[in-house]
Amino acid sequence: MDPFNIVKADVQESLSKAQADLLSWQRIKGRGAAANADRGKLSDAVEGECKSIGWQLEELGKAVDAAEKNAARFNLTQADLASRRRWIMETNREVDRMMNALRAPQQAAPPSPTRKLNSAIHEENESFIGEQHSTQQQMMRQQDEDLDQLGESVSRIGHLGLTIHEELQQQGTMLDELDEDVDGTTARLQAAQKRINHVLAKAGMKGQLLIILFLIVVLAVLMMFAFS
Repeated sequence: MDPFNIVKADVQESLSKAQADLLSWQRIKGRGAAANADRGKLSDAVEGECKSIGWQLEELGKAVDAAEKNAARFNLTQADLASRRRWIMETNREVDRMMNALRAPQQAAPPSPTRKLNSAIHEENESFIGEQHSTQQQMMRQQDEDLDQLGESVSRIGHLGLTIHEELQQQGTMLDELDEDVDGTTARLQAAQKRINHVLAKAGMKGQLLIILFLIVVLAVLMMFAFS
């Protein structure tokens, strides 16, 4: 399910509760201690809900801005993005309306110390929750970036491994061909050695001496040409 719709449903539920509390707050009559206590509790509840909704709407706005930069990835159209922005704007207006309704009577009667303390504690809690949420979002984005970089590194290593494998196969083929050439040359040398031995054996001692003398003469001639 789309995370936006999950948060949207939560916001709408909180908004409905805040609207119901505001209606109950407006219906309280009288100025006695009990009425003031009930009015203060409902006012605190509505104000807390409105601040929580406002923070969630701010985060949704950031999410929509981020999604617009890569709408294809999130399978969103411009109409979808416009609809989400319109809903965020309308909800913000409703939150502002409820907050203004609460502030109107507060101008005539300042809040009690207890209410101030409760409001300060609530604001501090909301601020802490918001900071923790932002930190978690930042950590998740950093983890996503790290995973993307790791995936790219693994892909590069895979391509390098394939290249090395192909190079080893080529070198193995070249070594096989070299072995075949060496074997052929060895066989030819052995055959030539056999023929030479056969010629020497057939020529006898005298013939061998003549062959050696002839080879010495040829060597001397070659050396004369080489050093002249």
